[in-house]
Amino acid sequence: MDKAMNKFYVGLLLLMLILLSACNSGDSNTLQSGGDGTGSVAILLTDAPIDDFDQFMLTVTEISLLGDEGAVTLFSGDETLDLLNLQSHADLFSLSNDIPAGNYYKIRMQVSNPQLIRLDMNGEVQKIVVPQMGGNGKLDLNPRSDIMVVEGEMLALQVDLDVEKSIHLIQNGNDQYRFRPVVFVDILTYGVGGKLVRISGYVDDMESGGFELCSVLNNESYTRLDEDAEANEHCVYVYTDEQTVYFDDMGNVLDMPSIQEDDTVTILGYYRNREDRHVGLDAEIVEMAAGDVYKSFYGVVDSLDIENKQFVIRDKQEQLTTILFYSESKFFTMMGESMTLNDLAVGVRVKVEGVYDDAMSMVKAAAIFTESPSEMVESLSGGVLQLHDDLAGFDMSDNLLGDVCVELDGNTNIYLLSIEDGSFNSEEVGLSELQAGQHLEVYGSFRMGCFIAENVLLESL
Repeated sequence: MDKAMNKFYVGLLLLMLILLSACNSGDSNTLQSGGDGTGSVAILLTDAPIDDFDQFMLTVTEISLLGDEGAVTLFSGDETLDLLNLQSHADLFSLSNDIPAGNYYKIRMQVSNPQLIRLDMNGEVQKIVVPQMGGNGKLDLNPRSDIMVVEGEMLALQVDLDVEKSIHLIQNGNDQYRFRPVVFVDILTYGVGGKLVRISGYVDDMESGGFELCSVLNNESYTRLDEDAEANEHCVYVYTDEQTVYFDDMGNVLDMPSIQEDDTVTILGYYRNREDRHVGLDAEIVEMAAGDVYKSFYGVVDSLDIENKQFVIRDKQEQLTTILFYSESKFFTMMGESMTLNDLAVGVRVKVEGVYDDAMSMVKAAAIFTESPSEMVESLSGGVLQLHDDLAGFDMSDNLLGDVCVELDGNTNIYLLSIEDGSFNSEEVGLSELQAGQHLEVYGSFRMGCFIAENVLLESL
């Protein structure tokens, strides 16, 4: 199974929900499906790295949200985005306060011109792959339950672009590719937090224990006085405490940070849905810099010198980069969960967020993301043989391994992929949709003789 297709599709459907929330772009039709009034929707976007490609470009021309009483046009135009720039964290892409209240059950998006791009070691385009796209570029996403926007309340959606599980790029034999969409959406509540979030903006409304951070869509750099930013401006509250660490724009630790109103900063923290505010971020790291100052560096740990707080990574072009970390630098998994220095080892794949120091010829790291063994997902591909009697799993015939026992748990996601009425459909379904002979792809890991499924992708018969 080609991992690049895995990536591509996750990014594709991710984009659907990205622009879903960009309600300030395009026209809106009135939707009265849960009473008058409006609610708020925050979209947190996340992705994962691709082994074979460096960029995924896609042009979106229209996005609609379908509800019980009609449709709302969320976007109309031509917007080309690179969906592979969100890795190991989520971006607070949109915070919209004027979404018509009601039930929504389908997202429809029109896309065109998908491109998978591979870069060489100098950042120049080495190869462009244009995948075949079914459904004439019209995509329908059908979640298993309605998306409820309640008048006067905040709904936070985390859109997970896990490329290893959700993007499927299938080579047809003639050096051609086709893609199909899969997306994971989590609704964050008071008891359910999300992944590590990254957001940039300027400081406003300083208080003891935190401040408001105001920005516009896509983490672009705007100042308070930029008139173009005012219409799209959104603010979230950032909570700071003794666990928060601060770095300057050169990658150095700040022992005595001094944050002033109007300062431009970038925050790495965890989303919290607090009762006293619509959206809050518990800050892990504050970078006293705009969002594009700290760069991402990827590779496998080639050597490790704990005593001098350094390690060397080797990227896929076999280039070596020295990383300097501090006692204050923070470690996370690729899924954004907190880790420690003890989890860093030779041979581990990492992503480093830091600033390259030309004089020292090394990167000063604020955040280091490591791949934990639990994140190394295996996959199966083949046909369904039969369901288990207890309806907690099924047997399948894998193309490489032969007959395999597959078990489900409470966290397993099952998606049915099909083309209907000229649209590509992705629908979250139950185990009852499985039928003997049906082709499927399963992502998870082997345990106690059976394959434990995290995600199951079905093709419509």
